Amino acid sequence: MTLTIKTHLNSIMWLVAILLLGISFLVHATSYFHTKEINTASSRCYEIGGEVILKIYKNVTNTYYFECKRK
Repeated sequence: MTLTIKTHLNSIMWLVAILLLGISFLVHATSYFHTKEINTASSRCYEIGGEVILKIYKNVTNTYYFECKRK
């Protein structure tokens, strides 16, 4: 291979690595904030004497249903 082809391949590999790290960071950050949101809502529900109804549909997309029913 010539030097320019190696340089281009090296640049593409770095770009892919940075993109994968960025996507990984965004997925983890979203998961963290959804977990924090659910924990806060649950604790507030328990404070008012409610019962938490939580259904998590998809972990990857963080799709969930939350309801606080008073006892």
